[in-house]
Amino acid sequence: MTAISSGPNNTSIESFRKARDRYRPTKVRLLWIAESPPTSGSYFYYQKTTGRDHLFRETMRAVGLWPMKEIMRKGVDKNPLLESFQSKGFFLIDTCSYPVDKLSNSERRRAVLDGTPGVVQMVSELTPNGIIIVKSNIYEPVKHALESGGFAGKILNQRPLGFPSHGRQEPYRKRINDILRKFSNV
Repeated sequence: MTAISSGPNNTSIESFRKARDRYRPTKVRLLWIAESPPTSGSYFYYQKTTGRDHLFRETMRAVGLWPMKEIMRKGVDKNPLLESFQSKGFFLIDTCSYPVDKLSNSERRRAVLDGTPGVVQMVSELTPNGIIIVKSNIYEPVKHALESGGFAGKILNQRPLGFPSHGRQEPYRKRINDILRKFSNV
């Protein structure tokens, strides 16, 4: 599979990888694992906000890089925020290398299961100090794959962490803050 549509741009898997790897820290302290790039075009590592950048906005708020009360409008240059995220040793990868949010539930589950070996491989290469698994539907398969790969002790959230949209923004930020506080004391 070389190119999957992700909205009007027909964005390829390669463009997601290239955008992500631009902000790969030399040493990954804390690794976020999400589901997949979205079809909306509001990929975490793309340079400008689209106005639908829930994961990016709430993660930046949770780690103290975006003011809590400030609205993140369409067209915000993400580069300074992504560079700060990178400088902290933070990095985010996706379980699926292509958008799965418009797939049927069974196709989505299959894509997540198919993506877990790649996650384990990436974790092996990145050797993070800690891992946060974002999104309830990927939590169990990703956690199981990581545990099978010998990374059980690196997983910092011992229960699913909901995606930060539709009223789950504040719980997401609170859980990230709790994880960061404990992680800093390790």
